[in-house]
Amino acid sequence: MRGRLPQLSAIQGFEAAARHASFKRAADELNLTQSAVSHQVKALEDFLGVALFERSGNRLALTREGRDYLVEVTAGLERLVAGTERICCAGSPAVLSVRGTPAFISRWLTPRLDRFREVAPGIELRLGTGLPPTDFSSRDVDVVVHWGEAPMPGVRIDPFLSSIRFPVCSPDLLRRAGPFRRPADLARVTLLHDMVGDAWQGWLERLGAASFAYERGPTFEHCELTLGAAERGQGVALAYGALIERELAHGTLVRLFEAATEPVLIYSLACLAGRAEVPKIAAFRAWIMTEVATTGPRHPAADPAPLRVAARAG
Repeated sequence: MRGRLPQLSAIQGFEAAARHASFKRAADELNLTQSAVSHQVKALEDFLGVALFERSGNRLALTREGRDYLVEVTAGLERLVAGTERICCAGSPAVLSVRGTPAFISRWLTPRLDRFREVAPGIELRLGTGLPPTDFSSRDVDVVVHWGEAPMPGVRIDPFLSSIRFPVCSPDLLRRAGPFRRPADLARVTLLHDMVGDAWQGWLERLGAASFAYERGPTFEHCELTLGAAERGQGVALAYGALIERELAHGTLVRLFEAATEPVLIYSLACLAGRAEVPKIAAFRAWIMTEVATTGPRHPAADPAPLRVAARAG
């Protein structure tokens, strides 16, 4: 016989308050008053016979029992959501909400949408862009393209895309300022930088050119802005090869040197652990992994420099 269970509304109030570490933010999410959420949590604590939160003024922190219970509650709610989706959406197209960095969505994923539709015609993608950190608190996204592979509590992380980096520019800039056969030749042009993960120093050190004044030039919030500036002839960018296969093939960007950085992991798929096997999420993950495994990057230098550095394929 089933054991006694607390009210679902109390469990939802607790989960939201724990996730936000705030009764007020939980109330905003649940469209309730702060007092109502506080009473829900108190009723749950009375039912369980333990304190779930330590309250100190406006500060809210989970107790050890609260942390343990949150793990169980989160998994249970996610299974309930997944089961509800399977039943109520049977026979209807499944909508999968995916959020990624601007460069990933526009340069890697969008050109491959036809291939995804071929293997998963019953899934409609809803694509959005955003920068780290990965956040599922609003529950408006199914999958986040997570930068790197840093673990997160309650989140499944599946690394899938690595890349080398090398200098690129527009064909027009190459005609105006080229050729570029050694790092010193880059002094003739502006260098474009990424705010996070800028790798010019590492690339130059691999070529024995650590003294080169690489710091000059504008810095952009993310690599999509950097690549856009390079395409418009504003300077030379150190690009992730895995993100610009189409641009190299179409000639809108030109690789300047064969020398490249060591490959680094740039993207992982992130989803709530309790929803990892929801069919639409599992199908998207399987397609991404297959796509990466079967369509490796090919990006030789159009004007190979004599300086050669061995690099593993990303």
